[in-house]
Amino acid sequence: MKENLKLTFITLLFTSYFPAVKGQYFTDISSSSGVDVSHTATTFGIGQAWIDVNNDGYLDIYVTDLEGPNHLLINQGNETFIEISQFDNVNLPQQSCKGVSIADFDNDGWDDIYVNCLGSNHLFKNNEGLSFSDVTQTAGVDDMNNSQVSAWADINNDGWLDLYVVNYNDGSLAVVDSFFLSNGDSTFTNISSDFDEVNLKKPGLAVTFFDYDNDGDQDLYVVVDRLHGNVLWRNDGSASAECGTYWCFTDVSAATNTGTEVYGMGIATGDIDSDGDLDMYFSSIGNQVLLLNQLSQGSSSFIDVSNNSVLNVAETAGWGTLFFDYDNDSYLDAMIATYGQTIDTSEKLFKGNGDSSFVDVTLNAGITDNIYTEGIAYGDMNNDGLLDILKGNWNSGYKLYKNSIVNSNNWIEIKLIGGLDVNLNAIGSRVEVVLQNGKTLIREVTSGDSRGSSNPLYLHFGLGNSLIDKITIKWMSAYSEVWTDFSINSRNERDYRTSITVFKDGFE
Repeated sequence: MKENLKLTFITLLFTSYFPAVKGQYFTDISSSSGVDVSHTATTFGIGQAWIDVNNDGYLDIYVTDLEGPNHLLINQGNETFIEISQFDNVNLPQQSCKGVSIADFDNDGWDDIYVNCLGSNHLFKNNEGLSFSDVTQTAGVDDMNNSQVSAWADINNDGWLDLYVVNYNDGSLAVVDSFFLSNGDSTFTNISSDFDEVNLKKPGLAVTFFDYDNDGDQDLYVVVDRLHGNVLWRNDGSASAECGTYWCFTDVSAATNTGTEVYGMGIATGDIDSDGDLDMYFSSIGNQVLLLNQLSQGSSSFIDVSNNSVLNVAETAGWGTLFFDYDNDSYLDAMIATYGQTIDTSEKLFKGNGDSSFVDVTLNAGITDNIYTEGIAYGDMNNDGLLDILKGNWNSGYKLYKNSIVNSNNWIEIKLIGGLDVNLNAIGSRVEVVLQNGKTLIREVTSGDSRGSSNPLYLHFGLGNSLIDKITIKWMSAYSEVWTDFSINSRNERDYRTSITVFKDGFE
C-alpha cells in the first residue's frame, strides 16, 4: 500500500512539471476538432478570430479565405466545432477576405464581426446568437481600398467603440487608411481627414490600439511594409484649433523611436519585463523587432533590443506575433508565425524569463509544420485555463493546437463587462494583478492584434505557484477599483455597472 502511494506521489510530482506528452507542449487537434478548414490564395492575407457567438462561455472561431468561403465554427463544448447554416451569410464565398476583428460595436451584449475584404468590407451584427445581419452600409463603415486588417478602441472614452481600417497602398494616390468614429447610434463618421495623409497612404499590414504612455486613453500603432516606417499616433484628446476637427492624434513616431523602417507584418503588445508599461514585438522580413517601453524608466521613448533578443528570427519572413503565457508561470511568452519551411525558420515559440529575455522552446512545442504560416491567435477553447493556438497557414488551411501542458501553476481569467460610459467589451480597460510574491502583471483588453487576428475579449493571467494579493481594474471611464471578490483557477466576470453603483452609493 505504501509503495502504491509512493508511486502515485512520484507520478503526480512528475506530471505537475512536465507536459502530458514528453517534449510536446501543444497537440494538433485540427482534424478531430473540425477546424481543419482550407485557406486558398493567390495573394497575401489571412484572418483568424476567437468570438463567443452565442454567449455560452465557449469560444467559437471565425476564419477567412481569399479564394473561397469564410467559416464560422461553433464550439460544441467538447473540443469540437461545427458550422451551422443559420450563419451562412458571414461566409462571403464570392469575396476575397483577409483580416477580421471582433467587437460589440452597438453595446447590445453580443459580439459582432468586422471582415476586411477586397471590394467591400463587411460589418456583421450579431442578432442574439441566432443570426448575423450585414449592417455595413447603414453603419457607414464600408471601405473599398484594398483592406487588410482592422482594430477597435474607444478613442474618446464616450462608451462607444471606434474602428481603424488599414488599407494596403501599392502606389495608388487614392488608397488611404480609414478611421471611423462612432456616433453612438450604431453609425460612424469617417475622421481620416484628422490624420496626416502621407502616413495614411503608407502600405500598412498590421494595427493595434494600446495605452503606451499610461495616460488612460488609447493610442494607435500601425505596422508598415516596404521600409516606409511604422507610425505611432499619440491620443491627445479633443480637437483644437491646432489639432484635428474631430479628435487630436499626434504622430510621435520619431520622438518615441517607434518609426522603425521594416517590411512590417504583425504586432503584439505586452509588459514583458513587468515594469508597468507595454512593450512591442513586430515582425518583418529577416528582422523581427522588439521595442522596450522606457516610460517606467523616466523616458517617453522605446529602445530597440532586437539585436540582443532571440525573438529576432533571421533569414525568414515574420508575420503574426503573440505575447501570451502558455505555461501559466506568470511570465509572458512569445510566438511568431513565419514563411520559413525548415525547423530553423518555421514558426517559433519562445518562453519568457520575465526580464525581456526569452528562450527558444520550439523543438518541444509541437507547433511546427513547415508550411507558410501567416496568422496566429491564442484562446482558451476548452476553458481549462490553458491557452490554445489557432494558426492560419497561407494557401493551405487552419490548424488548432490544444495546450497539453500539465503543471501545478495557478491562473485566472477575467472578463470585464462595461456599460454606462464604458464600452460593453471594456476594450482599452487595464487590469493589474499583484501577486503575493510582489510581482505585478498588467493586461489591456484589445481587439485587433497579431496579423488580421482577434484574441479573446477577456484577459488571461498565469500566476505561477503564487497567489494574488490584489487586483486593480482601471476602467476606460478613468474610474479605478481594487477588486477582491474573485477566484483563482477559474474565469471571473466583473461588471462595471455594479462596481460603479457600489462606489457611488458609498459616498451618498
